[in-house]
Amino acid sequence: MRYLLSVYQRAINLHFLRWSRYRADVVVWIITIWCTLGIQAVFLYVTFTVSGGNFFGYTSHEVIGYFGMALLATGIAESVIVGVIISLNKAVWSGNLDHWLLQPPPFLLRLVTEELGIVWYWPHVLVGSGIILWAFPASLWIMVFLTAIVASTIEMALVLLFCIPSIRWGRWDPYEGLWEYMESARSIPIGRSSSFMLWLASFGVLQYSLALEVVTGKLSILLLILVAVCVWALALLLLKILLRSYGSASS
Repeated sequence: MRYLLSVYQRAINLHFLRWSRYRADVVVWIITIWCTLGIQAVFLYVTFTVSGGNFFGYTSHEVIGYFGMALLATGIAESVIVGVIISLNKAVWSGNLDHWLLQPPPFLLRLVTEELGIVWYWPHVLVGSGIILWAFPASLWIMVFLTAIVASTIEMALVLLFCIPSIRWGRWDPYEGLWEYMESARSIPIGRSSSFMLWLASFGVLQYSLALEVVTGKLSILLLILVAVCVWALALLLLKILLRSYGSASS
């Protein structure tokens, strides 16, 4: 455990040292991300207003709370798992994945520490936490934060499920499209919608709608934890299978 923690600590230190050299890039990235989030917030407000307050059966405070939970969970998830999206395809096609597989750290740890997203996503965590504290009563704060953390782990596992196939079939770059989908699809809660197509289109971010149902008492948090365990088990199984069948870039 001490070894694993030391690896992650060094990865965090390198992460901040790397981006301290590119402060302008960091600022531009953060502004770009928050412009997208601002557009989503306006979309939520306009849609809620046009619908006359009947937004899939959610109240205004529930919609605002959902937005805060999604921000917090996304900030946690992307701070950890963003390296899979950025680095995996490049590693496969440059031959660096062979080098990764020979390193002492477990492959999953190497995969998530190759590139972190703390510099970019810390505002998500702060702003999301602030919205949660404002939108929900104090009696629900512990449950909301716990639920958001569980939802973030589900997003991490889903990103692995989306990206791991590029180890074996590397013609798809997970950097292309996956971020845009995740950012746009998590805009609205759909847990009370009866539209199958809407559920299907929002497959990658359903955990946030389920998290809101947990907070409002319509779903047990144990079910959400069970979903997280199942998705992680599937992701790790897929990782094991694909690594066993992986062919070296030199072959």
